[in-house]
Amino acid sequence: MNKPLYDPQKGKMRVAGLLSGSGKSLIAIIDRQRELEKRGDSNFEVVGLFSDNPKSQAETIGTSNNLPFFINDIRMFYRDKGAKLNNLKIRTDFDRQTVEFLKPLHPDVVIYAGYVWATVEPLVSEFMGINCHPADLRVVRDGRRVYAGANGVNNALLAGETRLHSTLHLVSAEIDHGPILLVSEPIMVTDDIAMSFQDKMRYNLKLLNEHSRKLFARAIDDISRGSFTIEHNGHLAYNGISISDGFQL
Repeated sequence: MNKPLYDPQKGKMRVAGLLSGSGKSLIAIIDRQRELEKRGDSNFEVVGLFSDNPKSQAETIGTSNNLPFFINDIRMFYRDKGAKLNNLKIRTDFDRQTVEFLKPLHPDVVIYAGYVWATVEPLVSEFMGINCHPADLRVVRDGRRVYAGANGVNNALLAGETRLHSTLHLVSAEIDHGPILLVSEPIMVTDDIAMSFQDKMRYNLKLLNEHSRKLFARAIDDISRGSFTIEHNGHLAYNGISISDGFQL
C-alpha cells in the first residue's frame, strides 16, 4: 500500500515558509488557505515563516497574517564569521539556526517560497521541503537535470527550447534534483525579434514565476489531502497514478 507524503488523518497539515524577497508564493498559499476556510474545506494552515533577508517582505506577511516570523541576516551572519557566502561549512551553522526557529512551529512541510540560498543537511533532513524551479527539470542529459540551478531559464532559451515549464519538486541535498511533484502548463517562448535576449529571459521568467505560485497553492492543498503518495519502489504517485517525472497540468 502506498504511503502518503502527508497523512490527512493527522489533521491539518502545518506549513512553514522560507523566503528571501516578496514571498508571493507563500502569499498565494495563504490566500488559498483563506479561500478554503471560507468553504470549511481547508486541510492545511500556514504556521510561520523565516527569511534570510531583513529587506524581504517577511515582517509584512507575518504581521498582516498574525504569523510568527524570524529574520536572520545571512550576509551579516557570514560577515561576522569572516567567511564568503559560498562557504557551505558556515551554511551548516546558519541552517542549524533556521531549524531551531522552525522546530517550535512543528511544520509538516517547509516551502521554499523564493528562498535563494542552497540549503544543507541540518535543514534538508529535518523537514520535508518543497521548492518550485522556473524551468523543466524533466530534461536530463548524462544523468543530470540540464536546467537545474540558478540559470535554468537562461540555459533553456540558449538551447532553443520553444516551450518552458515550472517544476515543483521535493527538496533534496542536491540542488533541484529532488523527486518531481507537478509540472506547469507550457509557456510558449515568444519569437519577437525586437526583444533582446535579456528582455526575453526576464519576460519568460515573470510568466514562469506566476505559474510557480499556482503550482505551490495547488500542491500544498493536494499534499494535505493525501493525493501524493510514495509507491513501494520509491516512486511518487498522484491520485493513484505513478508519476516518475511528475504530473503535468
